[in-house]
Amino acid sequence: MLPTDSVARASTPLFAEYLRRGAKPIAEWRCGVELELFGYDARTLARLDAAQVQIVLSGFAESPDDLVFEGATIIESSAGRAGRVTIEPGGQIEFSGAPQQTLVEVERGIKSFISRLGEIAVESDFIFLAAGFDPLRTIDEQQWFPKMRYAVMRPYLATRGARAWDMMCRTAAIQVSLDYNSEEDLAKKFALGNRLAPIITAMFANSPFADGKLSGYKSTRAAAWLETDADRAGLAPSAITNNFSLDSFVEDALQVPMLFVRRDGHYLDAPTGMPFGKFLEEGCGYIRPVFDDWLDHLTTLFTDARLRQHIELRSADCGALPSTLALQALWKGLMYDDAALDAALAIAPVINREGAARLREEVARHGLSARHESINVLDVAKEILMIAAAGLRRIAPDEVPYLDVLRQQVIEDEVCPADILLRNWHGGWHTSMSKVVEYLRAA
Repeated sequence: MLPTDSVARASTPLFAEYLRRGAKPIAEWRCGVELELFGYDARTLARLDAAQVQIVLSGFAESPDDLVFEGATIIESSAGRAGRVTIEPGGQIEFSGAPQQTLVEVERGIKSFISRLGEIAVESDFIFLAAGFDPLRTIDEQQWFPKMRYAVMRPYLATRGARAWDMMCRTAAIQVSLDYNSEEDLAKKFALGNRLAPIITAMFANSPFADGKLSGYKSTRAAAWLETDADRAGLAPSAITNNFSLDSFVEDALQVPMLFVRRDGHYLDAPTGMPFGKFLEEGCGYIRPVFDDWLDHLTTLFTDARLRQHIELRSADCGALPSTLALQALWKGLMYDDAALDAALAIAPVINREGAARLREEVARHGLSARHESINVLDVAKEILMIAAAGLRRIAPDEVPYLDVLRQQVIEDEVCPADILLRNWHGGWHTSMSKVVEYLRAA
């Protein structure tokens, strides 16, 4: 089906078929990474404004053909064979690495990106921090990036949660993209990605600061997501039961309100807030549904694991390079080995949306120390780490060392990155934010 082909309520089997066609033979499975960083003017520690962000994008382009524009605004750049660089609503710099077969190749792509970003930082007097939440600047001090998509999303999401704007411009994550080879394989991976999300958040919690002081959370990023549009965030409804199918996933997605449609290069808010299924049935004034609207709608579902023609795992705070690579290794070990996948599913928490929200609140505040009912987060984290290591040992034994940083932190020291930050903050750093900035600096 072509992107501009008309669709209606009767077209929904095609939506599921589109996702089925994302299945790939095991030999073609890849790992993808997305890494988001906060940029600041080194002289003032203000967040980079739109003009400065475009300097960053231009710095990655080897030719004008590498740049993508909306009108006169640069919104994206190629990063060569390593991937591409895009912008989040608050000007966060996002690196989307090209999918790779090995973690060595993933590492090479990230290092290439960081190396060039470091050069741009020196040339322009910028700095970039790897954290889950902007530790320095208040919500009123944010620099909103003038991308048309965000101009439509911003007013609507403001009505859908007290911290939706925090989510948009003050959070940063590491994301992992993985493949599947069948609907049955997808069902297991999608369930695991959602059910383990709070455990992964705890293991990678790296944002105990906001507004230049302690926030009261170990993952302030996770706390912001708790108050952001429950229609499209958190635990995916179809991951709660053991009866996942692509047809049920599509039916759930049809209930989620739309954020926009694109027509002739413009983002339109006429159907904003309309459930996608209703839009299929009725249209919206002169706007008639096309297949591309479904593809756009998928990008606006912000569940902890989300689905396109691959699975995106979205529950970890941004962190340093070793943490970024450890996250890749963890999910690869859990999901690309059948025995590990089944073993992880057997211990992953199975709770409803309300229970998941309470667990996520505990994790946001307490990290690995969190407990909810019978769930001891640290114990589950240790178990899944051992399962992932065993899985990785079977499919890619040379990649097991990427898990060493997690083995030290979770199993030996029983801490997450936020615990290390807090220990230093109360210790040798003497509550100095300049020490925090120095420690979190990625470029």
